[in-house]
Amino acid sequence: MMKLTYNLKLEHSPIFRSFLISYVLILFIPMVTGFISYYVSSDIIKSSSLEASAMMLNQSKDVLDRRMEEVENITRQLSLDQELNYVLNQQVDVDHYDVYALWKSWRNTAAYSLTNTFLEDFYIYLNNYHAIFTPSGVYVRPDDFFDLYHYEDVDPVQWKQGLLGSIHRRETLPSKPFIGNGKKSNVITYLQSIPFDSFQHSLGTAVILIDENEIAKMLERIPKQYGGWAYISDKDGHPIARVGIDDAQIQAMNIPQLISQQPGNIVEGETLLISSKSTYNGWVYVVGLPKSIVLKQSVFIAKVTWTITISTLLLGIVAALLFAYRNSAPINRIVSVFREQTGQGSYKGKNAFDFLQGNISDLLASQRSLEEELKCQLPLLEDAFVKRLLKGEFDSLQEVQTLMHSLPSMKLKRETGHVAIIRINGYSGLVSQEIIHELNAARLLIKKCLFDSSGVFQLNVTDIDSDKIGILMTLKEEAVHLEAEDMTDSLSGLFEQLREYVKEEYRIQMTVAIGGSFQSLSDSSRSFEEARGALDYSVFMEEAETIWYRDVIKESTTYYYPIDMELRMLNAVKIGELQEVHRIFEQLLAHNFTERQLSAEMVQQLFGELKGTFFKLLQHSPFTDQAVSQGLKARIEHLQLSASLDRFRHDILELLEAFCSRVLKKKEDSTGEMINKIVDFLDQHYSDSDLNLYKISVDVELPEKYISQLFKDHTGENLSDYLEKIRIKKATDLLFNSQHTIDEISQYVGYNSAHAFRRAFKRVSGVSPSFYRKTVN
Repeated sequence: MMKLTYNLKLEHSPIFRSFLISYVLILFIPMVTGFISYYVSSDIIKSSSLEASAMMLNQSKDVLDRRMEEVENITRQLSLDQELNYVLNQQVDVDHYDVYALWKSWRNTAAYSLTNTFLEDFYIYLNNYHAIFTPSGVYVRPDDFFDLYHYEDVDPVQWKQGLLGSIHRRETLPSKPFIGNGKKSNVITYLQSIPFDSFQHSLGTAVILIDENEIAKMLERIPKQYGGWAYISDKDGHPIARVGIDDAQIQAMNIPQLISQQPGNIVEGETLLISSKSTYNGWVYVVGLPKSIVLKQSVFIAKVTWTITISTLLLGIVAALLFAYRNSAPINRIVSVFREQTGQGSYKGKNAFDFLQGNISDLLASQRSLEEELKCQLPLLEDAFVKRLLKGEFDSLQEVQTLMHSLPSMKLKRETGHVAIIRINGYSGLVSQEIIHELNAARLLIKKCLFDSSGVFQLNVTDIDSDKIGILMTLKEEAVHLEAEDMTDSLSGLFEQLREYVKEEYRIQMTVAIGGSFQSLSDSSRSFEEARGALDYSVFMEEAETIWYRDVIKESTTYYYPIDMELRMLNAVKIGELQEVHRIFEQLLAHNFTERQLSAEMVQQLFGELKGTFFKLLQHSPFTDQAVSQGLKARIEHLQLSASLDRFRHDILELLEAFCSRVLKKKEDSTGEMINKIVDFLDQHYSDSDLNLYKISVDVELPEKYISQLFKDHTGENLSDYLEKIRIKKATDLLFNSQHTIDEISQYVGYNSAHAFRRAFKRVSGVSPSFYRKTVN
């Protein structure tokens, strides 16, 4: 429910809307390109269809022009025919016809009907004979011919006067209903007076009857292809031939006027009109094509384009929502975290990006300010570190090393050296403002001279008191080969030279006390205490000088077991640092049995102090368990002081090892339990794509860095690699036992994208998921 509420809030967030609007705008770019491509292709298809139809129309026009030109040539040949001219120019006796001349002339003209399909029906009227030649015979009485061949709406008188009795020059009559030998048809009539150049008086008339269907055949391939119509009109607009349309429809559509106003290609309603005019005889050729048929391919492209566009739009919107959610969710979470952490005092900003930029800039500025402040505090931190180190306030050597590496000036090349204390003489018991100022100035001068003459030593100096300076001295990197005896001589020479210099230049007298050498920084507190003891002993000396602890300790008869050494040993045992425990105990033995000559009573007291240390350990975890406590307590009570130093060392170390072993075992058990808890958490939540160290740390209640290092130390592999193996193992089971797609499996096992899943699968398994599925199946 909470996740659903978060998703609903996210969908209404400005960041989500910004991403969504950006993706949708990007989505519209290819859509606009698709629309432009569609309209361009539609125009191209329309243009190509019209061009093809116009080309076919012009081809038909050219063919018909040639056929009509052939008709004209044939009439010209008729006018030049000698036999026909002979008959036409004869003086005819009404009672006596030259039958032979007629027959011979008819025989010559009848052959012309075979040269052109347009000449299948023609006749020649001879004025002098009042006879008519046809391909099938000769009619000496025109009325007999009219009875068989005549126009429906023309009477004999009109026929004789209008057609036979008039002069015609390449004249074409529009299509008219015609009855020929009992059959009805529509014919176009071509008239030419003979001879060809007759202007006032003709000898005869050649009449060629062209069946309208013969002309229509040349136009019908265009309507057949697109399902439209076509027709031809003469230069006066009278129909010559038509296919798929009648005269009433032509008049209703007012096509002649449209063509005359806008020749070429025009659109009238749902019809595309294509027209062409013959330059030979002025005929107008018109084709009407249904726009839906001509643009059928364009309509198909439109359907495909719209289908793809709508599908792409829907898928694109879904993808835009998904990407907008995926990309805005992390930013929203960051913004939420910033607002929770910074509260009302955070930078508001105009939008989320401005908000993040402003707050991150503030954080960086704050960080830089903190860094600068930290640089200013570094000397104080280093001084505090040296003070704590000398006073033995660190619990373990690991703590010392961790803090030392965080301080730039404290990166000591060698952890062996000495601790010295310088006391400014002549101010004991004197306290006033002037004295304090003098001591401050004296300490500064001594420190300056000390650093100037440090030589092979790396010095870390801190003020112990108003008149005392503590010095932690270790060798520099180039002098790590220096032997202990040489180092002692160098220290003695350094401080003697320093004492003489400040005495002569600044009239400052000082005493230097140097403790014994230490082999570890955690042991420097012991050297510091030794230097302090030697400094206390210096009050019994008449003249201030450089005092070594080793020269003073021989006069002491008490055992050596300071509280700071006991605390260091307790801390080392409690964290299981057996090596450190051994080192501290060996120092204790060296101080008491090598550098000192202890009486039996002092040895007994030292032994009692050590047993007391063991009893103190029993009060701390992990020794509070009753079974463990009883066993260790019994061993402590049975511990006896031996007269042999080796036996004494063996018994104490054996007991110390028992305590450390218990600590290490408890650590190992606790670590194993923690590792098991981490592994169980990973097994249960591997499918969470947002799984990270923070979530694991919350569950197991440990810091993130500690979890990562603990897992690596215990298992030998990184936690992220182990999680990847779990996910790939689950994925291989799904690839083998389910029909889920690879994208579905990638989401199920916790990957944000199929691409990341494929890369991880190939990195772990050596093959791609698809190849693995094919192999196992």
